[in-house]
Amino acid sequence: MPTILIASLQPAEGRTTVAAGLAACLVEAGRAVRVARVRAPEGADAPAEDDAGALVGVPGGTSSGRAVTEQDALSQAKEAAGASALLIIEAQPGAPNDLAARLGARVILVSSAPDDLSLGEAATAASSLGPSLLGMVLTRQPERRLPAARSLLDRRSVRCLAALPEDRLLAGPSVRELAEALHASRLVVGEREDEAVEYVMLGPISADPGQPYFLQHGSKAVVNRFDRMDLHLAALATEPDCLVLTGGQTPSAYLLDRVAGGEPGVTVLLSPEDTVRTVELLDGLYGRTRFSGQRKIARAIELFRSQFNSSEFEAALG
Repeated sequence: MPTILIASLQPAEGRTTVAAGLAACLVEAGRAVRVARVRAPEGADAPAEDDAGALVGVPGGTSSGRAVTEQDALSQAKEAAGASALLIIEAQPGAPNDLAARLGARVILVSSAPDDLSLGEAATAASSLGPSLLGMVLTRQPERRLPAARSLLDRRSVRCLAALPEDRLLAGPSVRELAEALHASRLVVGEREDEAVEYVMLGPISADPGQPYFLQHGSKAVVNRFDRMDLHLAALATEPDCLVLTGGQTPSAYLLDRVAGGEPGVTVLLSPEDTVRTVELLDGLYGRTRFSGQRKIARAIELFRSQFNSSEFEAALG
């Protein structure tokens, strides 16, 4: 079976999302699949290791959870050529022409191009792959832009295998990333630190703790001043992933005991900043986060399944 290389010209364009979604769709169609992630040739490569760890939860994902060297990828591609399992390899960011030639791989080029100019440049890069190109997958596209983006690729004679809309959960940071961005102290460590937070909710200035305000969203981090016990307890009743306490001062011991004793999934962070600055820092995280956690895997598969053009893929694969 051929090897499929998932590539992008720039980092953070959605290669892992596409690898996860494609693997799941192919397994559902009855194909045997193996998935791997290539790491940089020298030194530590934390992004690649993070991606490889996430792909463990994907159908066909490696059980080791470790990124592989290019030499390992070459060995796997040779094995795949004579085997029944289709090998999907997520490449390092950058032009994939040389690696595709060494692997003897077909390429899916992933692009999150936000406008026609950048998408045209990506389409040109895709065309340069010649017969190696299977097609392109577009990611993080505003819903209103999807028809125009597909039309542009069609005019450039580049096959569009899928066009994925923007998604808040896939763009969302994990609780761990929230803590790192805020330089926050962990007062309580919960069980969902690597799961994505879809919403950041700011506690209202005045609120009845019994109101349904915090019930508007499921996956969330709630931001309140350290001394707003009424809002902390109201938020806890709606099972947030994280409480972010602002102001840098120690909250009530009762709150910490309550969380530690009865809310194992909730992390409590203490931000050294005031509430306004804390929310500004968190807002800047969306769209710049790693692919991690079961929530993102499930959403990636759901989105890809709904947009994947399987007939175009099979025709291109031959």
